[in-house]
Amino acid sequence: MARKLPDGRTSTAADVRAALERLREGLVLLEDVVVDLADADEMLGVAGLIAGRLGLEPEDVFRAIAAPSEQLLTVLCRAAGLKINGFSAVLRMRCRTRGAMHSPAEALTAFNEMPIETAQQMARMAREE
Repeated sequence: MARKLPDGRTSTAADVRAALERLREGLVLLEDVVVDLADADEMLGVAGLIAGRLGLEPEDVFRAIAAPSEQLLTVLCRAAGLKINGFSAVLRMRCRTRGAMHSPAEALTAFNEMPIETAQQMARMAREE
């Protein structure tokens, strides 16, 4: 099924597979693929990428995306090595698919201020549970 992207292009399952292949080959950055997938509302693709970086199950990340609070998603995205643009794209996707958020500005600030080492430690603890 094709999805309309913000710039008017469409995204298909083949596009998603091609983007993931380019990422595996090192031809594109994780950040760019996450932004493309999030802009296409490919929630499972985003969850799979983040989960793969952290050794988690995609279902765990999917639940974090769908959760009422952005806190766990903030930690997971930071631990996975996303930058602010990638996290912002994930938040926009979340808002489009779930409705309004509590405070995107607060989530972005928390993401930006969280040391990546702290986020990675918290993700390791979650993985071990």
